Amino acid sequence: MLHQVDYQTACQIKVELIQHGSSSKSVNRAMSAIRNVVKVGVIMGLVPENQLIQLSAIKLEKTSQHQGNPLNATQVNALFTYLNKHTSIIDVRNQAIFALLLGAGLRRSELTALHLKDLTLHERQLIVQKGKGNKRRTAFLPKWCVEHVYSWLLLRGDDAGYLFNPVNKTNRINIKAGITTESVYLLVRNTAKQVELGNVSPHDLRRTYITRLLEQNIDLNTVRLMAGHEDISTTVVYDKRDNKVMQKAASSLSYGDTSEANS
Repeated sequence: MLHQVDYQTACQIKVELIQHGSSSKSVNRAMSAIRNVVKVGVIMGLVPENQLIQLSAIKLEKTSQHQGNPLNATQVNALFTYLNKHTSIIDVRNQAIFALLLGAGLRRSELTALHLKDLTLHERQLIVQKGKGNKRRTAFLPKWCVEHVYSWLLLRGDDAGYLFNPVNKTNRINIKAGITTESVYLLVRNTAKQVELGNVSPHDLRRTYITRLLEQNIDLNTVRLMAGHEDISTTVVYDKRDNKVMQKAASSLSYGDTSEANS
């Protein structure tokens, strides 16, 4: 039984996971799962508390702080320049999808779950009903993002249902259905390749959103709330600002007339 896993067995499991090529995050999740099961065992009186203490001593694997490929402002502009050249119904829909991914930092599961009723265009906001952990949050939209979504709604109409719908080969919109997370993934990957941006995933657009907010000096906790992160340490992982930002911050550091006079 899993609740009987002791320190030595857990270490052996960890080594085997690493040898089989599991990522650092996967290894850490496995160790966390074991600890949680043993914790329940301790509460139920099935195993001694010392077993849990020993498991807690197992060190976590270090994970990369710079995974993913956020886009810079030039790349985002190139992406929309390409998208805006196409004007079919499905193209207008796709422009709105990219606008929400980059303008609200939505996860693709959040995007595909959106319904028309979740959107309030005149207030430039939408409600994410099912964020990570089934948590609800309000996302505020920039004007350019609203304009793209509005163009899609002019074609979609105001029938209740999913905000984004499949479009068939005859340009008919299936209001009763929603798009899939897989279709969003393929849309982003294929479009990025057309613009010669390399391998870009939907989550890279979320990384772009968070990084851009930080580049524009939005404080870390506000960015955390906008991204829907429970813990601020998660937001820090998405911070892709480079050395130029730190160099600029250092050059502006001052303690008043005294420090400036001695510089």
